[in-house]
Amino acid sequence: MHATKASIIPRDLHFGISKNAERYWLGGDAIATSLFDCFSILLPEGERFFIRSLKHYAAVLNDPELNLEIKGYSVQEAFHTREHEDYNRALKAFGYDVEGMEKPAKDAFEDIHNHLFRLAVTCAIEHITATFSIITLRNPALLEAAAAPYRKLWMWHALEELEHQAVALNVFKSATADMPAWKRYLLRTGAMNGFLFHFSIIMIRSMKAYARQDNQKTGLVFWAKTINRLWGRQGYARLGVGTFLRYYSPWFDPSNNPNADLIERGREWLDREVYAHQEQPAAAG
Repeated sequence: MHATKASIIPRDLHFGISKNAERYWLGGDAIATSLFDCFSILLPEGERFFIRSLKHYAAVLNDPELNLEIKGYSVQEAFHTREHEDYNRALKAFGYDVEGMEKPAKDAFEDIHNHLFRLAVTCAIEHITATFSIITLRNPALLEAAAAPYRKLWMWHALEELEHQAVALNVFKSATADMPAWKRYLLRTGAMNGFLFHFSIIMIRSMKAYARQDNQKTGLVFWAKTINRLWGRQGYARLGVGTFLRYYSPWFDPSNNPNADLIERGREWLDREVYAHQEQPAAAG
């Protein structure tokens, strides 16, 4: 089936990270690798949270088109969960305390009981992952030094995050259709602010635990290198700050598919680097 630019395409791909694990897979750079690894540790709990958040509204909102988006979104996220769980098994085999590092995120998600606030948090995190994805697909050289299985996993994940980037916010707009615009805006941005606060603390703790396992000292030099990795010339935070801040516009709306050309570029990369090396393509439209 030919994919349109707006298609959400679940791809049942296996990257075999646990069978091809490398400790410092990003060009031998321990700090750069740890940023990705600590992010991966948090993803399975987050993705299960996202799926629950949206599926609740699939049963509440009488919108067949939106339900189809939620279905495609959920299948993509389920495959992401499976692959990042495999990724995390590789980290466990290296001796990292994966359960200990993911527990604060799990507890934080379980503490959110209000369905609408869950949805607002999902919108916030989806924008952050979309920002990460835009940087990754726009600058594939950032992963050029990565071991092949890891590079393929992160590029695949980035592509699919962009394909479904508008789904959570579409559900949010439908669920809050009767809410005043100012209140909807404060809920959306307030959820982002709250998430950023907790996420920053969790990532700092995770990186400290990760570094201790590697017998690295987490002093001034360590954090200076980490900040440089994030905010230096090719740092993800620096490259993504403009895209991220668009979320705070009252008119923010990714449903017009502003990254359609980038999605096409990602699909071409996947065809060339993944499917071209398989006997039978695993994509489904």
